[in-house]
Amino acid sequence: MSKTMRYMWLYACLFPTFFFVGLFLLYPSIEAFRMSFLDWNMTNYLNPTFAGLDNYVELLQDPIFRNSFIILLAFLLWNIIILQGASILGAYLINYLGNTGLAGFFKVSFTIPMVLPGMVTTMFWLFFYEPGNGMLNHTLGLLGLENWQRIWLGDSQLTAMLSIMMKGFPWVSGLGFLIYLAGFQNIDESLREAARIDGASAWKIFWTVDLQLILPQIRLTTVLVLIGGTQQFSDQLIMTKGGPGYDTMVPGLYMFNNAFTYGKLGTGSAIGVILFVITLGLTLLNMKFMREKG
Repeated sequence: MSKTMRYMWLYACLFPTFFFVGLFLLYPSIEAFRMSFLDWNMTNYLNPTFAGLDNYVELLQDPIFRNSFIILLAFLLWNIIILQGASILGAYLINYLGNTGLAGFFKVSFTIPMVLPGMVTTMFWLFFYEPGNGMLNHTLGLLGLENWQRIWLGDSQLTAMLSIMMKGFPWVSGLGFLIYLAGFQNIDESLREAARIDGASAWKIFWTVDLQLILPQIRLTTVLVLIGGTQQFSDQLIMTKGGPGYDTMVPGLYMFNNAFTYGKLGTGSAIGVILFVITLGLTLLNMKFMREKG
C-alpha cells in the first residue's frame, strides 16, 4: 500500500486515459449490449420497450442478414488468398532485389498508401467505375470495346463484387508487406545456400525454406485480415450501398443501415453484438498466435 501511495501521481497521470477509454469505448459497448434487448425505433424513440431476444430471433430469420455472411465470407476468402498472396509475393521479390535502388523504390511505393485516408482510395475507384465518364468505360470505348462497357457497380452481383474486390490493385497491403519483408530479411542466408547446394530450385527454396519460416507472420496477418474484414463495410457503403439490391450487403453495412437509415436501433445494436462476439473470438485467436510466436 505504501508503494502504491508513493507512485499515486503516476496513477493520476494515467487516469485521463482510462477515463476517456471507458467513456468512448467501454461504455458504448455496454450500452449497445443493453440496447440489443430493446424494441427501439423511430416510432418509440423516447420510450423503448424491453423485447428480450426478439431482435436476435428476427435477425436469425432474416434472409438478408443470413445472406450477408455468405457475401462476407466471399470477401474474406478473397482478402486471405489474393491480398495475402500478393503481399507475400511482393515482399519476397523485393527482398530478392536486396539493397538496390529499385528495391527502395518499390518499398516506398507499397508503403505510401498506408498514409493516405482509405476514403481517398475508395473514391478514386468509385470514379474509375463510374458508368458515364469513368476511366474504365472511357478506356474501353477508346479501344473499340463498347460491348464490354457496363454499369460495373450495378450490373449484377458477380460484377459488383468483383469490382469491389479489384479495388486496390495490385493488392499489396502495406502492413502485411512490411511484416513479410521483415520475416524474409530475418531468414539466415546460409539456409538458402544449403538448399542451393543440394540442388533445390528457386521455387523449391521459396516453398520449403522461405515460406515455412514465415508461417508465424502468415498466421498473425491472416487473423488480422479476418478481424478487419469482418468489421469493414466502408467500401460497400461508398461504392454500392449494398446493391444492386442486397447483392453486396455485408453484416457491418446491414448494422449501419438498420441503426441509421431504417431507425431500428435495437436491431442494429443486436447486429453489433453479434459482430462483437465474432471479432472477440478472432482477437483471442490472434493473441494465441502471438503467444505461440513469442
